Amino acid sequence: MTGRTLPRGARIRSLGHASYEIEHAGVRLLIDPWFHPAFLGSWFPFPDNRPLLDDVVTNVYDLLYLSHAHEDHFDERTLELIDRDATTVVVPRFRSKALVRRLEELGFRTVVSLGHKERHEVADGFVLTMLLDTSHKEDSGLVVDLDGFRFLDLNDCNTPLSELPTDVDLLSAQYSGAMWYPNCYAYPDEVQRRKTAEVRGDLFDTLVRKVRLTGASAYLPAAGPPCFLDPELERFNDRTATIFPVWDDLADDFAAACPGVAAVCLEPGDALTADGPVESGLPGRAAWREDPEGYLAAYRVRRADEWAAYHEEPFEPVGAEELSGYFAKLTSWNKRFLADYERDVRLVADGVTWAVRLGRVGGVLEEDPVDAGYTIHVPPRALRAIVDGRIGWEEALLSLRLSLHRDPDVFDLTLMSLLRYGNQPAQTMQMVRERDEAASGETIERCGYAFQRFCPHAGEDLAHADIEDGVVECPRHHWKWDLATGECVSGGTVPLRVDPSERVP
Repeated sequence: MTGRTLPRGARIRSLGHASYEIEHAGVRLLIDPWFHPAFLGSWFPFPDNRPLLDDVVTNVYDLLYLSHAHEDHFDERTLELIDRDATTVVVPRFRSKALVRRLEELGFRTVVSLGHKERHEVADGFVLTMLLDTSHKEDSGLVVDLDGFRFLDLNDCNTPLSELPTDVDLLSAQYSGAMWYPNCYAYPDEVQRRKTAEVRGDLFDTLVRKVRLTGASAYLPAAGPPCFLDPELERFNDRTATIFPVWDDLADDFAAACPGVAAVCLEPGDALTADGPVESGLPGRAAWREDPEGYLAAYRVRRADEWAAYHEEPFEPVGAEELSGYFAKLTSWNKRFLADYERDVRLVADGVTWAVRLGRVGGVLEEDPVDAGYTIHVPPRALRAIVDGRIGWEEALLSLRLSLHRDPDVFDLTLMSLLRYGNQPAQTMQMVRERDEAASGETIERCGYAFQRFCPHAGEDLAHADIEDGVVECPRHHWKWDLATGECVSGGTVPLRVDPSERVP
């Protein structure tokens, strides 16, 4: 590593995925501990970090930071094992209070909520600074300052590029996918390969931008990929055909794109100290590299009771009346968000097809919809969990147990946002505010064009966007707009506000 090194006595230990244990100045901080299956028993940490669990839950932590509520960061089964009386929890101050309520229900007595860029001095020489995804999404990152050594843990958070800190010594950020698109969509093989390659390229481009903008001296690959132990999901372990590569697949490209930036690869249990990386010495460390298929097969056997639990839990199928009531409640919570919106969605569960009629009288009909742009195949167990409120559509989609088809093949921002965020109306109401601001918000001038500064899809600052041949490309999700008309030409259908009258000659 170049640049500043960790202070003597400080340690950053990887616990796998996006989880860390940081020690400095007599303080111990635990970050996003994840050890149990997530999203309907589909995601498992990769490599297997379970040998570290006993050590983690028997330690005493002064602080616990939880970045957001996704189950690969908010692992309730692990949190229930931590000393909740002795541990202060540091969380982002989201618009909804759901994260804080869940912690209180788990029995944590002291919760510190921090807003965007708010600091919390833990001890002399140990300071935390919260970073939020300032759009409607509820996600966060954390700057950990250890006597001047700056560790930026972005996990899979997309803080706007213009809001990222600089002079970072070590950056930990997502490189692998954490989404269902495109691998859960019913595309022909050739189309699937092309779309998968595009998403992987976009993820890599975003990572490189983050490294360069933060000035990171070193990068710690994190926040993925998961692995899938349920045989039904085995195909998603293909590192070449999915958006879930391992770091070895990207290492050479990263070295070429970010010369001089050291990639610090830590296996679960490995630590970074003032003298550099220290290997854990755990049996089987990095065994997944030697025989990937054999490693996964043995891992599947070790956790058979956990992935099989999804299939064995008794349940009652969801009926039309119950489903209609569920969507009636969801739409009533989001009336303003759905203003003037009408859409038929074909929902298929265990051979039964329903027409979900959003924005119209009629609710859910047990008949095939006439004009359904989206078709969603949902396993009946997953649908039961959704209707009962045990999980949301976001978690169900992340499980990759659902299959989607859309015609035309265009992203419907309103529909997908309703499914993903509708259970937390604070998020959809923020999207309404973002829409209103898009109509009259800040304008920037670049390359002779005047257009709205913040992306209408997810609020990224377009001051950092690429512009080529009159087309602007958002650096976050890579949607594109024609700057002459504002038409969205790639990604979705939401237009960009442009001002031809302010066109710079």
